[in-house]
Amino acid sequence: MGTAQRRTTVVAALMGVAALAAACVPAPPAPATGPSANDAPRAADAAYTDPGPYTVGVTTLSLADRKVEVWYPSSGADGASRDTYNFLDLLPAAFRDLVNSIDPTLRDDVNFPDLSDPVVSGAVAPAFRDAPAATGPFPLVLFSHGAASYRQQSSFLTAHLASWGFVVASPDYLERGLTGVLGEPPAAARPDTVVAGEAIDLVRSLSAADDGLLRGTVDPTRVFPVGHSAGGSESQRLLARGDVPSAVSLAAGVSPLQLANMTAPLLPPGKAVTWIGGRNDGISPIDNLRTGFEYTAGERRLLEVGGAGHNNAFTDICTVGGGGVAALARAINLPVPDGLLALGDDGCTVGPFRPSVEVWPEVRHFVTAELRFRSGLDAQPVGLGDQVLASFDDVLVYRHDP
Repeated sequence: MGTAQRRTTVVAALMGVAALAAACVPAPPAPATGPSANDAPRAADAAYTDPGPYTVGVTTLSLADRKVEVWYPSSGADGASRDTYNFLDLLPAAFRDLVNSIDPTLRDDVNFPDLSDPVVSGAVAPAFRDAPAATGPFPLVLFSHGAASYRQQSSFLTAHLASWGFVVASPDYLERGLTGVLGEPPAAARPDTVVAGEAIDLVRSLSAADDGLLRGTVDPTRVFPVGHSAGGSESQRLLARGDVPSAVSLAAGVSPLQLANMTAPLLPPGKAVTWIGGRNDGISPIDNLRTGFEYTAGERRLLEVGGAGHNNAFTDICTVGGGGVAALARAINLPVPDGLLALGDDGCTVGPFRPSVEVWPEVRHFVTAELRFRSGLDAQPVGLGDQVLASFDDVLVYRHDP
């Protein structure tokens, strides 16, 4: 068989496989219809870019082998300290020892980062450690961080949500988290959905207790998953729970291969999904979020944010160390694999990406507006109509049904 004929045969075979795969992809039902967000009285109101009426408290809870960070509405911060964290404290012990062994004379170099400088939790909506909780109950949000990351990774958003009337629980997913991928995995691995369920149960049990910091803070009937990257995929899977009415997936879509293999998460017709991605994301392609939007059987939203990569619009990661987590690792010569450095760089490096502080407002607003509407805090959608785009020059595409 000649080369040209073989090439033709191979192409035909591949086309046949593709056609067969496409035939196996289930077509979702038509999205639910109802009053359009464009017709709501406050359709154009970009109401949730700034912090809300509540002071924000934050506390750290413990499961058997990991921590859960919880942000919550507070009645006041008198006497409480503003929360901070230092990225180096999140590294495995061996990496911290390596950093501590660095020649002190190198630290005088003008380009060497100040390793004692903490990252403030909540860039605009500060959080206060163990401040007294406001009277609830408040809707519960379960936040899931991305791969090679940590529970505080999106404090710009989690603290913001608490200021607008949510309790936000964010567990460490150690199996795929920062310490795990750097060589310090948990003694006993558990699936993400199990970890998420344990975190939900823990916060609910403390809310139901007769006393304690979180007593009476949480509505026990529903939970609203929000996740970034691998955590966004987890938020999609949590839609299978009976107490989850909707989910928000940040920088995480559904690939055509998942649909062809029938491994995509179940997105029930009665449940809403919001998809938000960066147009310049080199880790989770925007096409996959578009596919997720088309695959969604229930009410749905899709936002494509210009100037956004994988991290800058959705996490604190690009602000750590003044240049991002990957830049900090390079500056102090941490032996981090190139693949992880590329993951940490996406959205942070100079180029098509905008500074986090310029693309956080869009994410804050749309996530907060969506959750307040789905949880009933807003009787009608606020700032979720097409008209709100006049306030956001970085939203390149906004689609929604209804």
